[in-house]
Amino acid sequence: MKHKEYKYFLPAGLLILIGLLLVGASLLAETPNQVENQVADTAQTQSAAATEPAETTVEETPVQAKPQPPGIFDFLLTGRYLAFIIMAAVALILLLARWNKLWVRLAMLVIAFVLFGIETFFPLHPSPMCAVTKLFMFKFTFGQFFLPLLALFLAMFIPSLIGRKLFCGWVCPLGAFQDLINKIPFKYKFKQFNFTVFNAVRVTLLVMFILTFFYIKDHIGYLAGDVGADLTDQTWMAYLSYSIYDPINFFELLHWVINPKFFIMMILLVAASLILYRPFCYSICPIGMLTWLLEKIAPGRIRVDHNKCTMCGDCEEKSPCPTIHKLVYEKEEKGVIPDCTSCGECMNTCPEDAISFRFKR
Repeated sequence: MKHKEYKYFLPAGLLILIGLLLVGASLLAETPNQVENQVADTAQTQSAAATEPAETTVEETPVQAKPQPPGIFDFLLTGRYLAFIIMAAVALILLLARWNKLWVRLAMLVIAFVLFGIETFFPLHPSPMCAVTKLFMFKFTFGQFFLPLLALFLAMFIPSLIGRKLFCGWVCPLGAFQDLINKIPFKYKFKQFNFTVFNAVRVTLLVMFILTFFYIKDHIGYLAGDVGADLTDQTWMAYLSYSIYDPINFFELLHWVINPKFFIMMILLVAASLILYRPFCYSICPIGMLTWLLEKIAPGRIRVDHNKCTMCGDCEEKSPCPTIHKLVYEKEEKGVIPDCTSCGECMNTCPEDAISFRFKR
């Protein structure tokens, strides 16, 4: 068998392997009700621990110890987060070995969306958006991190510290959905948009989220104190958990609650994704914003060998994102580089093999 024929069997075998691994991981997955109960139990335990006043020690008759609440590793070793790690690891292998052909890329996007986006295998709750917003809101409200959210936060950002946006580009179900929609042929695609403007909106939303949270937190506290209310009551906590991202959290679509809001948001997302590459990620998502900052230090990334590059423009024409233009002309053009989702599609377009994913220059 000729060597070049192996290039089809290797990624195919890897996809079969990932399927088997994910089936195994899904056996460890909780149903949505189990996750809800586990999250609720953990929240109740942590809230009680944070709000209970200290009591004097009194000798009592020994009673049977209550089971310990789940720890951070208990959550990280559940099927969902193991599947995150497996997907990110497979993506890294595909990129380093240059096995990320278009059909392989499409298969990985479909797998990510089906596994994490339709709640058949793994429930969405808590969503990636909550892992950023609610995690820190819980910390500043109760004085400690909420473990299910912390586990999700670590499962998203640790791979992103190894390779640029490995979670966003290969695991995130909402990112996969936008990417798949963008693959549909459409006459009016707009690739080279003004990233500075989009990023300014994304940064502004993140700053407003922080300011709004502390503003609401302080004023709710004052109001509860004035009326002699218990700030830990569910009614007051509902106001404390408000986020400026709530009305524009497109992750909520993946709960598949069909109502007028669902149709409006879905139509907006699909229409925007047909025209722009990952519009939610580039203009709204706080995860996209934070992982964009991590791109500056993540060692694994798409790199252009300028000694080989002839600036023919093939990669710009055939790649879906606006980033490759800045990477090719980084010496000639200064400015902010847009998010690179490490999709690797530009690697397969270069006739000179000048583009690769690697850890060293």
